[in-house]
Amino acid sequence: MKLLALGGQVIRLRANTGGQFRTNSTCCQPEIPEPPPCCPKKSFWTFNRTMFFSMITFGAGVYTGIYVSQNYEQVPRVDDPQKLIQRLNEKVKELMEESKKKSAAEKIVHDIKKEAKKILDD
Repeated sequence: MKLLALGGQVIRLRANTGGQFRTNSTCCQPEIPEPPPCCPKKSFWTFNRTMFFSMITFGAGVYTGIYVSQNYEQVPRVDDPQKLIQRLNEKVKELMEESKKKSAAEKIVHDIKKEAKKILDD
């Protein structure tokens, strides 16, 4: 930006003097002040905003796709969003209570049993 302002000053000086450069000692007009630097505009689409809108759009698209597919009976029906949120909250509460009840050793034993059961089932 400063380079453009400097170029503009040179063009104005040449136009005023007939193509000749004037020095400060021979100039009878006051020197043209340099314009203040322009502040770059802040971008509207920052990373956080982009992620937020992308996630909302993705979620709405998934839910809409499932809803449309249900009309053709290709996938099982999904619950209303309120029921989904209620079940999610219940599951989170259940997991929190489960983790509070067990000591560290009990958690390790439970995890080992869980993994062993997965291996045996496969």
